[in-house]
Amino acid sequence: MSDAEVTKRRSMKPLMVLVPYILRYRGLVAGALVFLTLAAATTLGLPAAVRQMVDHGFKQQDSTSINLTFGLLVVMAVVLALSSALRYYFVITIGERVVSDLRRDVFSHVVTLSPSFFDVNQSGEIVSRLTADTTQIKSAVGATASLALRNLILCLGAVGMMIVTSPKLSALVLLTIPFIVFPLVAFGRSVRSRSRAAQDTLAAASAYAGETISAARTVQAYTGEAAANARYAGAVEEAYEAARSAIKSRSFLTGFAIAMVFGSVVGVLWYGAHSVLDGTLSAGTLGQFLLYSVIAGDSLGALSGV
Repeated sequence: MSDAEVTKRRSMKPLMVLVPYILRYRGLVAGALVFLTLAAATTLGLPAAVRQMVDHGFKQQDSTSINLTFGLLVVMAVVLALSSALRYYFVITIGERVVSDLRRDVFSHVVTLSPSFFDVNQSGEIVSRLTADTTQIKSAVGATASLALRNLILCLGAVGMMIVTSPKLSALVLLTIPFIVFPLVAFGRSVRSRSRAAQDTLAAASAYAGETISAARTVQAYTGEAAANARYAGAVEEAYEAARSAIKSRSFLTGFAIAMVFGSVVGVLWYGAHSVLDGTLSAGTLGQFLLYSVIAGDSLGALSGV
């Protein structure tokens, strides 16, 4: 494969062809964005409520203040639950609708192609592209895109609130980000290439199975069952090994992201705990900063996986 072909396959530009399909359903897209933003904003509001409770409710021993704070937390929890459920509904519906339209259009195009196309391409592989590959696109359009946008909002929002809460602690966190992000980007490329290889080997196995089944009489007439079984078993095993390689890379990436992100958070919080003992930081402020750190770390780790 040439360098130009590799660069093209790594590019995200081919996904832009899905934009017209998505824009057909502006109402669903608007609903998904509204509830996605609402869920993220509610999540970012929880640490501020916890700080209010720690700094004021416990110190004043004011049961009314505590009741109001916990009442607010209950309301926020309900809003978060409803917005998350509606976000999921809109996002998954968009994915299903877009992939259904895409499958219909691709099939309509395939049946109009010249016979020479079918001489070069196996029918089993074409069917695999219509089923397995479009399922991957559904994941990208639906759950993955939503997850990426949600975690991007959470990450940026949490970092912003961390700076507002404690600029000094935030500066320490920001200094560690380059040491976390650059390795994650490098590992992410490896995961992406191995996932693509796994998808390609699965398509090859499906293609061979389709061709063999469609020509079953010919295979049996020449007593080629054993050879067909051996070849298909080899193709399936190759697909398994490719999938396992992708799983190993993703597992390592997940573990590395968690260790780096939360390791840095623990170090910063150790410094913050000493600031509380020195009286330069309140316990509620540290608690709020802790929650925002966890949100930022978790969303950054999720983004690396995406």
